[in-house]
Amino acid sequence: MSARALNLLVFRPGRKCAAGEELKAGLLRSIESARLDLSSENILGALLRAGELECAISDAPRAESSQPLFSLLTDALADALLCKGLSPHLPQVIEAISKAPVPELLELSRPEGFAYYALHPVAYARVLDQLAGLPEHLVVIGIRSIGTTLSAMAAAAARLRHVPVSRITVRPGGHPYNRETQFTAEQSLAIGDAISRCADFLIVDEGPGLSGSSFLSVAEALERTGVAAAKITMICGHQPNPDGLCSNNAAERWRRYRSVAAAPDPQRPAGTEVFVGTGEWRKLLFESSCRWPESWIGMERLKYLSAGEPPRLFKFAGLAHYGDPVIEREQAVAERGFGPALQRESDGFVSYPWIEGRPGSARDLSSSVLARLAEYCAFRASAFSADDADLGAVQEMAEHNLAQLGQNIPVSLKVERPVIVDGRMQPHEWVFTTSGQMLKTDSGSHGDDHFFPGPTDMAWDLAGAIVEWRMGAQPASSFLERYHAASGDDAVPRIEDFVRAYTAFRWAYCTMAANAMHGTPEHERLNAAAAYYAARLQTLEVGAISASVAR
Repeated sequence: MSARALNLLVFRPGRKCAAGEELKAGLLRSIESARLDLSSENILGALLRAGELECAISDAPRAESSQPLFSLLTDALADALLCKGLSPHLPQVIEAISKAPVPELLELSRPEGFAYYALHPVAYARVLDQLAGLPEHLVVIGIRSIGTTLSAMAAAAARLRHVPVSRITVRPGGHPYNRETQFTAEQSLAIGDAISRCADFLIVDEGPGLSGSSFLSVAEALERTGVAAAKITMICGHQPNPDGLCSNNAAERWRRYRSVAAAPDPQRPAGTEVFVGTGEWRKLLFESSCRWPESWIGMERLKYLSAGEPPRLFKFAGLAHYGDPVIEREQAVAERGFGPALQRESDGFVSYPWIEGRPGSARDLSSSVLARLAEYCAFRASAFSADDADLGAVQEMAEHNLAQLGQNIPVSLKVERPVIVDGRMQPHEWVFTTSGQMLKTDSGSHGDDHFFPGPTDMAWDLAGAIVEWRMGAQPASSFLERYHAASGDDAVPRIEDFVRAYTAFRWAYCTMAANAMHGTPEHERLNAAAAYYAARLQTLEVGAISASVAR
């Protein structure tokens, strides 16, 4: 099987369950914060929670009676974000929300654009300026999950322009490359009424993804209901190449409809003058591109450097409550002296002082480096414990990827110390400063993003350090002994399986990334990294670690 035909798992399942009443209480608290302080950041935080809860209730069975009320709240907060003020009718809506029943458990999907890719809802309000003319009537259809909030912003922008507008959301189903959309009977009636009013229809989501099938499924469902193709516009997070979409006849189908991309320039704080994302940061740290570490540059978080002195590095951490845990973890790392100090900025960004020094290399491995790595892992094991570490998905990922990559290697993972791991223990993620410190960068986000592993056993980071710093049996056993002494956790009995799982993940990740970056200079770096992980999996000395520890 060719590398491009492999079916590899690198993205972890994105849905989780949460208590409905807790979600509602969090929403009401965020609204109260916005009422006390009418800052854009507070209103945005309330809007994101409202959209999240509206989406979850829309997806929940037998929750139809509550859904319109939560949609009304999302719309009101979208209006407030654009108008910089809360509606005088909002207290009545809040009172009704506080009394409204919600399901005991709700399923949530973390909106990737808000959490990882600096997609600001306001971009979907500005997109109306790109339309050729404003229609007499407008129907905005959001594709759940993130399309719930984005559609509310587009509808709010229409109201601000005095265009009559209505809004619904849908959840396309079926295979990711062949989605299908079915409108409810109530939605079909509303669409029919809008047709009689000569309405235009906007379909709103952050994609398209690899296939474009979610957008296409909604557009084609509208056509089946009687909407003319010329009346349909797809509002996207980026303008795709229709010929590159991988659903059936995607290019021909996509070109039937008009598509408009939201503003590509992200909303960001003052001081973000020099773009250093998509791997550009490597130019600042390495003398030659031949020493650059590999990067799936399309998946990197946005980064900027200030132009003034002293320079600061800005990084997107996540909007509102999606970024809060990331920031809290990095603050804890900094307070213990393992990472640089940071400060919260607007629009989901944080900033750090630019560190004078150099990135680490496996050639730096020494007794003092082993001690620093062990101390850091022991700190994380204590500071970032997790209650929801479930190895089922990680076990499945490892077994599936090993089978896809032609490796008949057993893996049996066990949770002894559940944590939010760092997830990036590579040497270049550490900076050796001119003052003699060894600091960890990017310590808050990767252990709980949309890639594997998610909350897992601390042995994932221990394995990552062993593999990425290219430790042999003796350094690895010394590292694990130091970690055991600092944490009380003897990871030796389970480390072999985690080294296999970690290496299989990185092999799969780099292979998938290389396929995505085909035809670019990054392709070769990722292929070389994949080859390293493949070779490492064949020559693991992990079995010797236990013997080395015993001696």
